[in-house]
Amino acid sequence: MDDRDVGRYLRYFSFRSREELEELEKATAERPAARLAQRALAEELTTLVHGAEETRQAVAASQALFGRGSLDDLAPETLRAALTEAGLVRLSGELPDVAGLLRDSGLVPSLKEARRVIAEGGAYVNNNRVTEVDATVPSDDLLHGRYLVLRRGKRSFAGVELER
Repeated sequence: MDDRDVGRYLRYFSFRSREELEELEKATAERPAARLAQRALAEELTTLVHGAEETRQAVAASQALFGRGSLDDLAPETLRAALTEAGLVRLSGELPDVAGLLRDSGLVPSLKEARRVIAEGGAYVNNNRVTEVDATVPSDDLLHGRYLVLRRGKRSFAGVELER
């Protein structure tokens, strides 16, 4: 939807007071990049459709995947669903090194590019920066015993599921 329509949709789908809606519209106009009204609408609709607990989990997943929250707090089902949306690669056997994981996940096209990203400090595993180009991931770093969250930079992420 067009950003200009979010206020109208909030009035349709929200139980917020008129004052709250006007304040939200004002804040959104002052800082459009923060997308406050869009986030509020997403939370309202998610709560209407799925309930408050699912909304809380979805918000926590979003924050955790982008490094602003704890991945450990996410339920396995929520983590898997979020990673499936981002791109979940299933691997079996031994985990490759971090450069191999970045390549296998599609975050980079080659091992050479993966090593460059790592050397420049732009690679993360479970929101922890990786700085050694030959780094490996210990099996006890797997979330819920089977997942890894890979991130390149601030906004590109993917998941790995280790099948045993």
